[in-house]
Amino acid sequence: MKSMAVAAMMVQLMASGGAGAHGERTAERRDAAADDLGKNLSALKSELSSVSEQFKAARERRRMEAEQKKRQEEEWKLGPTTPAASTAGRAAAPSRGAGASSH
Repeated sequence: MKSMAVAAMMVQLMASGGAGAHGERTAERRDAAADDLGKNLSALKSELSSVSEQFKAARERRRMEAEQKKRQEEEWKLGPTTPAASTAGRAAAPSRGAGASSH
C-alpha cells in the first residue's frame, strides 16, 4: 500500500511541474553557473597576472632605489671620487660661529 501512495505522489509532483521540471531547471542553472564560473575564473586569472606584473615592477623599483641609496651612502662616507666633484662638493658654507658678528 505504501508503494502505491509513493507512486501516486510522484505522479502528482511530475504532473504539477514539481519533480520533473525541477530536474530541468537544475540543469539549466548548473549550465549558467558553469558559464559564470568560467567568466569569473578568466577575469580572476587576468587580474592575478596584472597584479603579479605590478608586484614585479614595484620589486624592481625598490631594488633600484636600494642600490642608488647604497651608492649615495658610500659616496657620503668615502667622499666624491672625481677631483672636480670633490672641490665643488666641499665648498665651505658661511657660518655664524663664536667669532662672527651678530649684525
